[in-house]
Amino acid sequence: MARVRFAPSPTGNLHIGSVRTALFNWLYAKRVNGSYILRIEDTDLQRSTKEYEDNILAGLKWLGLEWDEGPGKEDSVRYRQTERIAQHVYVPFVEKLLEQDDAYYCYCTPEELEKEKALSAAQGLAPGYTGKCRNLTSEQSEQYKAEGRACAVRFRVKPEKIIVKDIIRGNVEFDTNLINDFVIQKADGSPAYNFAVVVDDIAMRITHVIRGEDHLPNTPKQIMLYNALSSNLPEFAHLPMILGPDKSKLSKRHGATSVVEYQEQGFLPEALINYLSLLGWSHPEGKEKMPVQEIINNFHIERISKSGAVFDVEKLRWMNGLYVRELPEEKLVKAVMPFLIRAYGSSVEEKSQEWLSEVIQSVRDNLTVLTDIVSATSVYFVAKPEYQPDFILKYLHDDLSKSIITDVINTFTSLSVYSEEVIKDYINALPVKYSCGKGKVLKPLRYAVSGQEHGPLFVKLLYLLGRETVVDRLKKALDM
Repeated sequence: MARVRFAPSPTGNLHIGSVRTALFNWLYAKRVNGSYILRIEDTDLQRSTKEYEDNILAGLKWLGLEWDEGPGKEDSVRYRQTERIAQHVYVPFVEKLLEQDDAYYCYCTPEELEKEKALSAAQGLAPGYTGKCRNLTSEQSEQYKAEGRACAVRFRVKPEKIIVKDIIRGNVEFDTNLINDFVIQKADGSPAYNFAVVVDDIAMRITHVIRGEDHLPNTPKQIMLYNALSSNLPEFAHLPMILGPDKSKLSKRHGATSVVEYQEQGFLPEALINYLSLLGWSHPEGKEKMPVQEIINNFHIERISKSGAVFDVEKLRWMNGLYVRELPEEKLVKAVMPFLIRAYGSSVEEKSQEWLSEVIQSVRDNLTVLTDIVSATSVYFVAKPEYQPDFILKYLHDDLSKSIITDVINTFTSLSVYSEEVIKDYINALPVKYSCGKGKVLKPLRYAVSGQEHGPLFVKLLYLLGRETVVDRLKKALDM
């Protein structure tokens, strides 16, 4: 059975690049009926926080990327590296490499290593470990111990050519002569990143490592560790980088990058999943909008491109709009209500569900993201519309506009039944009555009632605002 993993570090909020990695692992596991494992790599104690971990877990759940194994699941295996360190999971693997002479103790102090680095730079050489402790005699080791030096453990890199067989990129060759002996256990006893990753992947029986291309340089080190630990290699697939519109690596300067920001802006998880699936992968028939099950059914790692994928927020907005406008009435109301309550408070909470539903449906076609509901429905919730002097002059000061507004005030005040049908028949008759075009009637009336040139269907607007509010606003417009 295929087993894949998503292994974020809780040093920041869940961001778009990480979500794409999680998604591709999840899609592959779903397609082949494999297992999707979530592992928290929290060994960076200074930067890792519980808040960031909670953000990652909540973001994955919001997107529907539920894991088969990981935090919160019933299992004896620990899925946080700090917990695994506490259980001494990594120690036997370090000891095995030391016994095989594939690793050795390094007593170099941070100051000595910095000095070596500066010397290499001064000589125009690439910075790296010189191998000072590679072949220490027992006497030298004892002397360092007597001095009270803490020791790290380094992997002994052997000269060879390592070929990474990558599903996406083909064979990628590395020369280990360009790789220094690297630390596998820090002086404080904690495992280094590359070592912990390999041990965890072995222990969790990971068969496919699907991750960003920024991890490709780590792969030869990890392959050396797999081989030294006599473990089968997983298959590797390194995903293309996500780029901003300027083709540089996606970053905060390109706009929102964290999932929570997109959630707060009113993007739907289904739209985000659909769009992110297309960053590097494509449907065999070139489809763009599709349900997640269709994405799963057609997802093949071999169809992932090597080239960087451009994150276009405008295309994401376009796709999100398609999903928003397709939401069933009940789901749309539920989705936008938090944004309306946040913006208008009691003005929303005092209204009936039936009225709110009608208001929301009246502006459905104007929504791209859920937060658009705030501006799209403002006319219904603000106590007094904001009028611009230029538009007051344009729409409300000529005699025809004043006559029409006065007519509407008098008619609406005297109506025995205030219904959509009655309003529609009356408004449609006004252009004939005043021998003018429809725009000469609707534009001044709309502006007088809403302070806007455009908005919901006008008859629906008049009906939902209610007779009292409409008449009150029209009277105030006459006095401007």
